[in-house]
Amino acid sequence: MVRKGLIRIAGLVVMLVTMAGCLEISTIVRVKPDGTGTVTERLLISKASFSQTHSLNDKDKKGQPGQVPEKVELEKKTREMGEGVRFISIRPVSTKTHEGYEALFAFRDINLLQVNRNPDSGISADSASGEKAQEKKKQYIRFVLKEGSPSKLLIMMEHEKGASVSPSSAAAKPQQNPEQLKMVANIMKEFLKGMRIFMAVDIDGSLLGTNATYRKGQRITLMDVDFDKLIANPEQFTSFSSSGTELSSEEMQKIMKKIPGIRMETKKEVEVSFK
Repeated sequence: MVRKGLIRIAGLVVMLVTMAGCLEISTIVRVKPDGTGTVTERLLISKASFSQTHSLNDKDKKGQPGQVPEKVELEKKTREMGEGVRFISIRPVSTKTHEGYEALFAFRDINLLQVNRNPDSGISADSASGEKAQEKKKQYIRFVLKEGSPSKLLIMMEHEKGASVSPSSAAAKPQQNPEQLKMVANIMKEFLKGMRIFMAVDIDGSLLGTNATYRKGQRITLMDVDFDKLIANPEQFTSFSSSGTELSSEEMQKIMKKIPGIRMETKKEVEVSFK
């Protein structure tokens, strides 16, 4: 099961290449002990890539990565994130090297919230087939909160929308061989310079205890992939991804410590106690 999460990274690499740009994507869920909170999503694209994308698509700039989404897109986003989620605000963001936007959403019950663990460009598909293809990529992190003193939060990492895979279909799925993984590494080296994906849960209160692998202060990091560090050592990453055995969460964490650029929660369920 853990290895499947690593293969998702390889698939994520290919998916992100199609976004035509070096992206910085972050999703931060901030939760209070009563189960209310916010989701902050930021998407930035390098200014160089942004200019190249525009020059190739001057006739249709609408929906380019990094541009502020229209209201209809934000409303669609709130429906995807779950019942009771509402859009609060959006603002453009510009740094020396990147530009894009930051959107803020609020939720009234974290038990109803779902967060797509495969970040996307914020662009909706134009065709029914495109929407269907996007739907297949979506795997969600969900939450269970038991209010109290302290409150107990369970972060469930391995939930996939509509997942129903029979043993026969799983066996029929082709495995990635070392040559394919090496090709992925080469794609990373060519196209993903400057890309970073970040996902975390911030506790709005006193964090009393957690079994999370990566915790700093009130923040629990679920995913942090820095492609600049990753592509600096592609052979190590290829060897890591091509592991042919099922590894435990503890074994996988030991291996990941040797690879700069990857911090990924390998536990299926993360427990948090806070007040």
